[in-house]
Amino acid sequence: MTEQESNYDASYMPIMDLVWGKGFIAPGGEGNVDRIVEGVGLAGKRMLEPGSGAGGGTLVLARKHGARVVGLELEAGLVELSRQLSEAEGYADQIEFRCVEPGPLPVEDESFDALYTSGVICHIPDRPALFADILRILKPGGWLLGYDWFMTCSSPAIDAWLTAAELHITQATLDSYLDAMRAAGFVDVESEDASGWYLEQAARELAELEGPLYDEAARAAGVEHRDAILAEWRAMNRVLKSGELKSGYFRGRKPG
Repeated sequence: MTEQESNYDASYMPIMDLVWGKGFIAPGGEGNVDRIVEGVGLAGKRMLEPGSGAGGGTLVLARKHGARVVGLELEAGLVELSRQLSEAEGYADQIEFRCVEPGPLPVEDESFDALYTSGVICHIPDRPALFADILRILKPGGWLLGYDWFMTCSSPAIDAWLTAAELHITQATLDSYLDAMRAAGFVDVESEDASGWYLEQAARELAELEGPLYDEAARAAGVEHRDAILAEWRAMNRVLKSGELKSGYFRGRKPG
């Protein structure tokens, strides 16, 4: 499992549910899951999701795309939320969630048809080692399908966002991901910059939090948590507008 320091407080989840959808702690909700896996047939395939969070994306992969998914998560509280969600939606027989320790992915070689990741790899300093480990666990012809944040510099505005979001992200570019994937042995590597899409999306989310969701968010999670999320979204919008924070899609295939 990736050596990410997990910072998610379950107390914030009701607000995340309002903004991104039930069980999501990564941008874009169900539509972004669809975009990440677009064009890859997943019905009946075995997928791995490191950093599965509260299970929102995992559920979409199972319910909408027909995959059999194993979600890995560091935080026991999020694993429990994920299990509750999959059971409530009737997909517990198609999804497995595991609470794991930091380190290499704790799965066997060539045991998955695809790996899905959203907003997780940015937390990992040694990305070349991670991409090599992902290649190891994929079956020949298997896909790495991902979306991530890309912090292009260090600045007071970036520091303010990281502090507000309680995140630890190391600098990278989308091109650096592609280079590391090719060096690890991936083929058919491709990407798409999503910065323009999420710049508009984040502005809409902030407007909703400051407007129609303002009171509802306080009722759902309390005024303190509502105001903390607002501070995070305002800081995030500043660095998205300046271009200091970007996002993008990337994918590649294991030869075979």
